[in-house]
Amino acid sequence: MMNRRGFVLPTVILGITVMSVIAVVALSTSADERRASRATRESTLAMYAAEAGLRETYGSWPVAAVAALKPGDSLDLGWKNLPNKAAYRPVIHRVDKGALQEYNVVVQGRRTDPTAGIITIVGAAGGVPIFKYAVRTESTLYLTTGGTFDAFDSDVGPYTLATADTMANLWSNADMNVTRTTVKGAATAVGPIVFGTNGIVTGATTIGATALTPLDILSCPAGGFTPTAKVPSGAGISYNTVNGVLTVSGGATLTLTDTAYFFSSIVLTGNSKLVFPGNPHASVYLRDSINAGSGVISNTSANAAGLAFASCGTSATPAYWALSSGGTASYYSVYAPNHIVYELGAGDFYGAIVASIYYATGGGKFHYDQALARQPSNKVSVQHGSWAQLPGS
Repeated sequence: MMNRRGFVLPTVILGITVMSVIAVVALSTSADERRASRATRESTLAMYAAEAGLRETYGSWPVAAVAALKPGDSLDLGWKNLPNKAAYRPVIHRVDKGALQEYNVVVQGRRTDPTAGIITIVGAAGGVPIFKYAVRTESTLYLTTGGTFDAFDSDVGPYTLATADTMANLWSNADMNVTRTTVKGAATAVGPIVFGTNGIVTGATTIGATALTPLDILSCPAGGFTPTAKVPSGAGISYNTVNGVLTVSGGATLTLTDTAYFFSSIVLTGNSKLVFPGNPHASVYLRDSINAGSGVISNTSANAAGLAFASCGTSATPAYWALSSGGTASYYSVYAPNHIVYELGAGDFYGAIVASIYYATGGGKFHYDQALARQPSNKVSVQHGSWAQLPGS
């Protein structure tokens, strides 16, 4: 018979060892699952913190600070605490090349628990094109000129009839009247579109459209009207810094070379001329009106992006604006959503117009410069569908 003496003890020790290993593995697995569950919960809360930070940044957009950013600059808004022991840190990066603004909004979210780490999400916001249309009106749009509307892109090259395209699109937040005019583009109106004799729209016509949100009325520049030192004097030139009225008359020529001006009104009479180099860009803000029906506005750069006229402030009795594209071709943009704008003259106008009501009555040729839609905007909106989660740390 085999001697089994001393066999039991090793067997018991082996059994205890195996059971101990199983117990340790079970306890370790339980602890790992608990830590994983806690980490998942904390990471989720960190993501919620980042999402809350993104929405808060959109909702409390730091307008002035962001406006000061140049392409490639960043604005770090710092860590901000939430009541649930979470925090977020938004950083706004300007990522365009200096034209229409584009911003990446990168937000980190974290919890205080050491297992949570940091979750990073990113969204995007961008400038809203102001001059998306050749002409946009908040009320009625009248074309009764006998002229034509077409389009080109000055970023691609100068205008030529052979390369002009059919993107001279029009928008009216009310109704539209097209008579003796050919529009090489689409026409969209919230109300009806009435076609008179020889009224032609080559693109799609849409009526009953949903009205666009009214455009903002700009605030006037701080510090009062442009000082006298920036407005050269001479025969036929009159400027009053108290009431902000600039008058050029009697065939005189006034050349303005600064980059920004603020007047109450501009009046050109007697074939007088107001000249801007257009390089660098010049912005002219008007609290009341511009009456250039008997004069010429010249942008010697021949680039509409180099000169902009914009209304600012409000008036109980807003005056109309009269513009002329007479013997000299005109290159500029007009932003006057609270003013009636008249386009006179039978010459060529290169640019884009925003008005309360627009009348084209001179028989001129309107060439919409699509590059104006890429100019920096005073309005920024969230780009829907831009949300993304980046690898955390």
